[in-house]
Amino acid sequence: MSEPGSDSPDRSGLVKTITAIVLNVGVLTALLVYLGWARSDRMADELGIDEAILGMSAQDYLLRSVQAVFVPILAAGLAGFAWFAFDRWWTVRRAIRGDDDPLVRGVARWAWLFAIGVILLGVGLGFMGFAETFVAGPLVCAAGLLLLMYGAHLRAKLPGAIRSSSLAETVFRGATALLVAVGVFWSATNYAVVEGAVLADGYEDKVKDLPGVEVDSTHPLDISAPGVRTLCHSDGEMVRYRYTGLRLLDRTGANYFFISDDWTDEYGVVVALPTDGEGTRFTFVRDPGGEREDGAYVPC
Repeated sequence: MSEPGSDSPDRSGLVKTITAIVLNVGVLTALLVYLGWARSDRMADELGIDEAILGMSAQDYLLRSVQAVFVPILAAGLAGFAWFAFDRWWTVRRAIRGDDDPLVRGVARWAWLFAIGVILLGVGLGFMGFAETFVAGPLVCAAGLLLLMYGAHLRAKLPGAIRSSSLAETVFRGATALLVAVGVFWSATNYAVVEGAVLADGYEDKVKDLPGVEVDSTHPLDISAPGVRTLCHSDGEMVRYRYTGLRLLDRTGANYFFISDDWTDEYGVVVALPTDGEGTRFTFVRDPGGEREDGAYVPC
């Protein structure tokens, strides 16, 4: 009978393979950019615009992908602790009671069947239609794959078990590592999509919570959107224009993106203005009580 921990080189093979995939800088950066794009694309789609209009950079996508990555990886880390605790319990019990212990043999013989059940559960969760299950489904499938490999590992430790060839085990570990990595990032993608949808869901009720913006310009900007007022101020021959009723949606690249106070799901306008437009000034206002006055500006 093997001593506890004597199979650590075998166990570490899968961990090393997953680590090599996950910590590859190029692959990780590309995946983070994709997650940020998935979040922004879903949010833009819910708002009725094309994501390409926002003109986001790779840095913008990276900043928007952090939370989408954090949640699935946190779940995977907690699951890893649970696996360690169970493996420690099984190893110690086997060392003390031997391979003839019914519980030791039962776990080793039927762990693969439990793993298949977990995988099927993950598939079922993915089709349930809820945001939580949409995110959890791929993670549960990934956990099932790891359990399947762990079950094969336990079964091979029983007396009289026939081990597969080293090549077959290497291929099995590599395939499992790839599918687990896919499951984790698939879950992260689903989380990004859900997050984008949540950000846009009920946006009509959230408009008033966005930062208010006044746009002053030396030339008419012809901003036409529900709830936007165009004001003018004459000083001799010079006329300045002020547009009120705008809310800051986002800033990406060299543009500000605004929506208006009366934006609705049925009719909403997204206004794009360059951040450094000539003769243009942006004033960001927090005025929930409506105390700000227009001064010398009057309707044009």
